[in-house]
Amino acid sequence: MRNFYILVVAVAFFQHSVAQTVNDITYFLGSELNGSARYNSMAGAFGALGADLSAISQNPAGSSVFLHSEFGGTLTYTNKAVEGSYFGTTKSKEDSDLKFDQIGAVFVFNNTDTDSPWSRISAGMNSHRISKFDQDARVYGSNTTGVDQYFLYFADGLAFNNLPIYENETIPEVYRVLGENNGFAAQQAFLAYQAYVINPVSFEDNNTEYFSNVEYDRVNQELSILTKGLHRKTSFNISALYGNILHIGANINIHKLEYHSDQNFYETNQYNTSPVFNIEFENGLSSYGEGFSTQLGSILRLKNIRLGLTYDSPQWLSITDETQQALSSNYLEQGLTVIESVRPDITNFYDTYQLKIPSKTTFSFAYIHGKNGLISMDYSIQDASNTVLSREGGSTYLDELTASLSGPYGSIQTLKLGGEYRLRDFRLRAGVLNRKNAQKTISSSDTAYTFGLGMDFGSNSLSLSLVNFNQNKQFQMFSEGLTAPYTLSHSITQVSLSYNVKL
Repeated sequence: MRNFYILVVAVAFFQHSVAQTVNDITYFLGSELNGSARYNSMAGAFGALGADLSAISQNPAGSSVFLHSEFGGTLTYTNKAVEGSYFGTTKSKEDSDLKFDQIGAVFVFNNTDTDSPWSRISAGMNSHRISKFDQDARVYGSNTTGVDQYFLYFADGLAFNNLPIYENETIPEVYRVLGENNGFAAQQAFLAYQAYVINPVSFEDNNTEYFSNVEYDRVNQELSILTKGLHRKTSFNISALYGNILHIGANINIHKLEYHSDQNFYETNQYNTSPVFNIEFENGLSSYGEGFSTQLGSILRLKNIRLGLTYDSPQWLSITDETQQALSSNYLEQGLTVIESVRPDITNFYDTYQLKIPSKTTFSFAYIHGKNGLISMDYSIQDASNTVLSREGGSTYLDELTASLSGPYGSIQTLKLGGEYRLRDFRLRAGVLNRKNAQKTISSSDTAYTFGLGMDFGSNSLSLSLVNFNQNKQFQMFSEGLTAPYTLSHSITQVSLSYNVKL
């Protein structure tokens, strides 16, 4: 019998495993087009332009392009339609939200010393969401591999005496202690045994081999995915104009990440004679992260030409994870169907680990056509395969996960084109974004088409943008055993309204 600690509250601290998989890293590496309405309407092609609050977070040299101090914010309505594809079957779901997406300010200080080559210094702050994780998706398909293979993978090699419930023991207690002493794999095996999904080859305590109680040729599988959260970046900026020709700047960025995922997996269509059928597996994950990054940038002014260069350092994030699980199945007993539900109601807390999102370099070009308008272009490159997960003191699992990222991930190359036409106080804007997918298995690029209007009232301005953003991501059903891929295709329609005031 196991030795138990007194169960005071239904939570436990697990030191032997972590919750993250490649699926979750795919979310963290993503980014969308979020910022001020002017920034969005030109597809974010502001690396050589500046003079926009969101552009400060792209190229820190952009704040010294401002002629006046300025404050502004953005309200954004987002509609996201998600199409899930799994073994040739597609399912669609849709949701929307309205949120305050961006806020920023810049303060401009002109140098009255005419002998100094430094004619202007600016300090600024901008906060916006890099990614919004809000999503309601569903995938459905028919597969020859069932979820029993996931549980058999983790049960293999585990002594059977860990899995029964002995006298005076409860499901929450055993699930908790297994996590503390044996880790994540033992918890999966325990759930499966208690829900009759697997059985040991022998009921001897030292048995380490198991078989499935589920009989099938092909099963129907459905996965419902509900995610919430965001990755927000707040930039603290300083910039200066040298010789009226060169803008240089630097940012210190504070990152906050919050990610919640609730996944409900349901498997049916087993044989009529299968001892166990209609399996439901629930998994909840919450991740909380904080971190920082830095940026260095410059903008060179050459008559009507602007050239920009920006270096984004890696993002260093410290993340903690929490998980919850439940498993239920139907089985036949004396001709009657019995539902067995195993709900530990335990929250697993994992050690903090570090996620390093790779650095990025951006080259920018803009042509200013007097007071009539402008055309701008940005090209950036970031190697997603250099993503690193680590933990103080080392972690074999995180080292293995990091090594595995070089396979599915590659270079992210992003091209942004934007333009603005000016007619007195009226502005007409448009842009396009094309980004090579970080995942090598996805051949299609992420694309965005953007439009916008603006009115300049002198001391204040009003801008409106419309963005249609399309992106595809591929995931595995589970990390082991049942690893069939599915694809989520996002069609995002976004309307933003910004109001800015010169101070």
